[in-house]
Amino acid sequence: MEKIMILDDKAKARMGIICFIPVVCFVSCFLYYLMLILPLAQGHQAPGTIVGIMNAHYTTLFFMLAGSAVITAPVFIYCLVILARLKTVNSSHKLMWFVFLCVMAPIASALFWIFHIKDGNKYTPIHPDIA
Repeated sequence: MEKIMILDDKAKARMGIICFIPVVCFVSCFLYYLMLILPLAQGHQAPGTIVGIMNAHYTTLFFMLAGSAVITAPVFIYCLVILARLKTVNSSHKLMWFVFLCVMAPIASALFWIFHIKDGNKYTPIHPDIA
């Protein structure tokens, strides 16, 4: 008997939220960084100004980026497991997505959802395990 993953609209929406969380985390880190350095673009600044600002906000930036990485790790594994179980994707495309997920995990997880889950069939055949 063939195993089938049922992807109704509710499941697709839930998976979409899971896959877009890393993007939101890293974008918020980037916006915080821009908020810190944008006043420097308004005029002439002293040579060590950016270093002083980064030194004052280093802990916040570090914890934001570390938290984003910790949130991205389980989503990365979640996408890899789904990718490995899909029967509708051939081996070469799986390898391409695997490399893309490894290199660009936050963005790749969102793109993985857009290309493979969002418009996928409601009844998707899957392998029984990831081996």
